[in-house]
Amino acid sequence: MRFIHTSDLHIGKTVSGFSMLEEQKAALKQIMDYVKERQADAVLLSGDLYDRSVPPAAAVTMFDAFLTGLSEMGVTILAIAGNHDCGERIGFANRILEKRGLYLEGKLEAPVRFVDIPDQWGFVRVHLAPFAKPAEVRSLYRCEGSMKTFEESFEEILRHVTYSPGGRDILMAHQFVVNQGLLPELSDSETRVSVGGTDQVEAALFQPFCYTALGHIHGCQQIGKNPVYYSGSPVKYSFSECSHRKSVLYGEVGENGKVTLERLPLTPVHDMRKIRGRLADLILPEVVSAADPEDYILAVLTDETELLDPIGTLRSVYPNIMQLKWEKRAVEQDDTVIHDDIMKEKGPYGLFADFYELVTGKTMSEEQEAVMRETAEQAEEEVS
Repeated sequence: MRFIHTSDLHIGKTVSGFSMLEEQKAALKQIMDYVKERQADAVLLSGDLYDRSVPPAAAVTMFDAFLTGLSEMGVTILAIAGNHDCGERIGFANRILEKRGLYLEGKLEAPVRFVDIPDQWGFVRVHLAPFAKPAEVRSLYRCEGSMKTFEESFEEILRHVTYSPGGRDILMAHQFVVNQGLLPELSDSETRVSVGGTDQVEAALFQPFCYTALGHIHGCQQIGKNPVYYSGSPVKYSFSECSHRKSVLYGEVGENGKVTLERLPLTPVHDMRKIRGRLADLILPEVVSAADPEDYILAVLTDETELLDPIGTLRSVYPNIMQLKWEKRAVEQDDTVIHDDIMKEKGPYGLFADFYELVTGKTMSEEQEAVMRETAEQAEEEVS
């Protein structure tokens, strides 16, 4: 069975006021070309199909055209909702669409729904696990006792999976997966759903699958030694992704379930890059022409004196400049970024625990910890 794996389309996203629809349309066109060229049997879309739960009309129209084009090729399309998507909207009319080979799984089912895709050795079973919070899993599976973490909830989900008799199983999931506590390579454009690290799921859980097609992280990467892969987003959505080489993953599942993978590159309409220097130097013709001046630009100015309308001056030669920083201010901002990273990692519970110890000189009791964790989870659910 031949497949294309991608995720985190975030159709309808804007970056620094710039619509990414043109970039997204070009990336989707290239994906369709690869599907046709490689004669793929299936396309796996592992969540965050849209950038927000209620996408703009232009985003819906673009995604509709993409799905229609794939459907006309006769390829099986399997898509799950991510944390940015509205599950009910993604799953609308999914039982009707199945008849055209289009499987849109918006809400988690118990047990996890699967689709068997035939090939020359029988079939490959693809399991669809859209994003769901522990509270949703606890309710859906009628679990007794507490279920606080995403890992606990995924352990429960996998306990009820119906594996194929041939052992050729693929899992599609949209989770924050780690390898023995080691975090994946992250970027600034990802949104984590974390209370003290409770969103982490260990990659070892996916050992029964011959391939795990993940979404959620925007850089293409393998997690651990098993075939557990983030495809990464097909478009760059932050300047922390400047070094990324965007791609999709093409895989073939052999007779024994072994998967061979290949990264297929995607070419952006406009790349995303950083430039640094004095304003007068950055607008020199030889500097401007050294790369595509229509790239999306973050400019870091090293000038020590005040400048008159530097953004306007830069935009006269770099029409798609997105951000402007001064080096001195950038250093100050770097401190803030480090501080923000610590805050994101600790989460509301960890920050309160530090605050409590600082004020009282004591650590919280088990009863206090339980109350605080429950309060932090409720607050997180209300915000998200």
